[in-house]
Amino acid sequence: MRTYYVTINGKELTVRIGKDGVVTLDGRNGSHEVKRVSPAGFSVIVGGRQVKVVAVPDTGGYDVIAGDFRGRVTVESERERLLRRYARSTTGSSARLEVHAPMPAMVVKLEVNAGDEVRTGQPLIVLEAMKMENEILAHASGRVKAIYAVAGKPVEKGELLLLLE
Repeated sequence: MRTYYVTINGKELTVRIGKDGVVTLDGRNGSHEVKRVSPAGFSVIVGGRQVKVVAVPDTGGYDVIAGDFRGRVTVESERERLLRRYARSTTGSSARLEVHAPMPAMVVKLEVNAGDEVRTGQPLIVLEAMKMENEILAHASGRVKAIYAVAGKPVEKGELLLLLE
């Protein structure tokens, strides 16, 4: 089952899609069919009713027109939410960002060194868990203050990997 957190004009909905294609929206089952008709256009059938949807990507989300609806929509996967949750800001003499391991894993590769300048979205560390590689991305721009992870060594869930300032 895949879970997504969809925010529409500030209201969050939980969307779960089962392997059988059954969709639940905030716990309610629904049937739907989605067909891409253009790079930004979709035909969506919900409960036997067809709705034309245009979703134009924009920084951090989509501008969406669906029938009479016009609004801002963001979509976050369960994995993205977990990774964001483990990148926590702290305060002290200067603002800094702690990057924590979102799961028990093996450190495969360090993408940055202490002192490097990084941009939001830039890969910092590659972790391997359950035979999958997961890139840990910077959630803010800054300078790498300290690295605590070591390539080839395991880390526990919640373990501090590095600090940005």
